Amino acid sequence: MKYFDLNTVVNSYRGFQDRMTNKSWGYLAILKGCRGVIRPSNPYEVDLDVVSNFLEGVFNLSQSKREYDNGRSLFVVFSNKWDKYFNDQGRYTPNIYDVAIWAYRRKAFSDNDTIEDIINMFSREFNIPSSVITNGFNIDSREISFSNIQYTEPELKSELRNIGVDVSRENIDAKKGSVVASPGETSRGPFIQPLYAGLDISDYVLILQSNYTSLYGNNFSIGSEKETKPIDSSTYNQYLTAIRTKPFLLLAGISGTGKSQIVKEMAFSTCPDIDDLRQSEVSPGNYCLVEVKPNWHDSSELLGYDSVIKGHYVVTKFVKFVAKAMRYPEVPFFVCLDEMNLAPVEQYFAEFLSVLESRKLVNDKIISEPLIEKECFQKDIVACDLFNLTLPNTGDMQIKSASLSDADLNGCAEIWQKLKTEGLCIPQNLIVIGTVNMDETTHQFSRKVIDRAMTFEMNEADFNAYFVDNVTLSYVADPLSPNLFLASHVSGNKAIEKIENLDAEFKKKVATMLDALNKALNDTPFKIAYRVQNELVLYFTELLRDNPDADQEQLLWTALDDIMMMKVLPRIEGDDELLGNRSEGALAKLMEFASDNNLEHSIDKIDEMLKRLERSHFTSFWP
Repeated sequence: MKYFDLNTVVNSYRGFQDRMTNKSWGYLAILKGCRGVIRPSNPYEVDLDVVSNFLEGVFNLSQSKREYDNGRSLFVVFSNKWDKYFNDQGRYTPNIYDVAIWAYRRKAFSDNDTIEDIINMFSREFNIPSSVITNGFNIDSREISFSNIQYTEPELKSELRNIGVDVSRENIDAKKGSVVASPGETSRGPFIQPLYAGLDISDYVLILQSNYTSLYGNNFSIGSEKETKPIDSSTYNQYLTAIRTKPFLLLAGISGTGKSQIVKEMAFSTCPDIDDLRQSEVSPGNYCLVEVKPNWHDSSELLGYDSVIKGHYVVTKFVKFVAKAMRYPEVPFFVCLDEMNLAPVEQYFAEFLSVLESRKLVNDKIISEPLIEKECFQKDIVACDLFNLTLPNTGDMQIKSASLSDADLNGCAEIWQKLKTEGLCIPQNLIVIGTVNMDETTHQFSRKVIDRAMTFEMNEADFNAYFVDNVTLSYVADPLSPNLFLASHVSGNKAIEKIENLDAEFKKKVATMLDALNKALNDTPFKIAYRVQNELVLYFTELLRDNPDADQEQLLWTALDDIMMMKVLPRIEGDDELLGNRSEGALAKLMEFASDNNLEHSIDKIDEMLKRLERSHFTSFWP
């Protein structure tokens, strides 16, 4: 490991004089706390502990720093000028090397890290795209040295005193002054408190201690002509990005957190008021709830079966719903497999999982192999069951042998013909979402299932939000665009071919980061392969579609953090022997990988898994 040496750190402090004010460092701390690419006019919740601990770490000179753990938040909205702040403040433009060195003055780096690597790390961690760094900072190089031994804070105090910094107290500010308040104290400290009172800062960011949406509603925006979306794992947008990446989601968590309600709300928000799609105020016509039973040990309950007694193929409500989805290819259709793991998923869902991987793009349409072969749809009696047709004045035996006309099929003739010639395939507009409770009454998931799903963990209940934001389901006059939900590609390689101005090193960066991830998983059965790579690239392209002006490299790291949470970490389970401990082993290597790349959500989850391993000598993604 290596650290910035003492002279480099002192020179960086001297370098940002008249260039970075106290407000500038407060603004930087808020950017760090946003945990995502900055988009103007979007409200962000900022973890105040992140802000306070950062400022305490760089402007408190005691060897042991004060730790903040108050659980409080700030709420901020950035203006269209947010990226010009650093260029506008002070007498001169700050040098990015001075800022990054001071921000990381006590951080340990690997021996292979270059200064360019460190600046890229700074860009990701503080949510400042490389284009903003180039335009908003002085990028002239600095003479930078490293040391294998970290300097002490008393040594730094002595050197700062020599350049005129008042170090009579443990706390300093950005102006060479000594201050009474700890840097991290937001109520009276020199860095954040002035941001509330300064009118000049409001040109760049608005700051409240109250949630904007509680004051202004969910449609809050500032001077924005179009809707913009922050990258935030807690928002609705991550569901949309995941669905477009792979139309099979798992919503896992404790009972009662609203998992099935989310699926229904998505259906309501996309269901147009046409034909038989508006069935009732309770459930939209593009929504199907399938209650999984503990005795499901094959696919017949889901996909139907060929009955010897009845003499034809018996269809289920799931099959009927899939056929209905074929009639409205522009409308998203949602299947909620409720309590999906009450039965062994690999047994009753095997066919769907296999066919899901057969999808490919042909003539701008995503098609698949058949879930049910065409031979099952040769008798017209099946059409009567499938499309809920009632033929007047026809007995049961006559229906079984009847030949239905196009008029009898009531608008379903084309779909019926397709089923007879191709079988039942997975329609492009079908989205399957399974709700999952992980406890002693349910079955664990195999890696086969996890590999094919996008997993979301929902274990937190916000009891205050229930009374404020509890959604009343109702029909929408203007449904959301289907493009928010429907995939356009199944191959990541093909998807990135359509992206203009793609970073020339993109493919190399993806391969390098996944090689490093697999290296951390060496000697375990959890290493990843091409499917995860493909879905990482697809997920990135969907993020870029929603955030076209965002820094591509930062989006890629955001995508990796989300894919780690959705597809990599859910695969991992085992005991001390397999996974090691906090200092060595697979989980320790994963933590190092996540920390080196600032994968904040993954870091928190790996830490939780490590604590569970230390406590119980066995751990998994699931609590």
